[in-house]
Amino acid sequence: MERKYVVASIAILLAFSVGLVGFFLVSEGIPDGLDKTLEEHGTGEESDPIYTAPLDYGSSYFSSLIMGIVGFLITLLAVYGIVRLRKSMRSA
Repeated sequence: MERKYVVASIAILLAFSVGLVGFFLVSEGIPDGLDKTLEEHGTGEESDPIYTAPLDYGSSYFSSLIMGIVGFLITLLAVYGIVRLRKSMRSA
């Protein structure tokens, strides 16, 4: 792959990740459509969850941010591995 494509890909990924974090910061306090509808009709009370995940990482901002970054990096590494595998299969 040419260097200019690698640089462009990295720039796009960085812009996307910064934009995603910015979106998360802005939209954290804004309820979505279902939450807003439930609040308007008075049925939006909190209740205990029916099922809790065994590997729950909590609801704090930093734990959510770290898990998002870890998920992004795992996905990035998986795609990189698939691309390398396809490239090696093509050259063989």
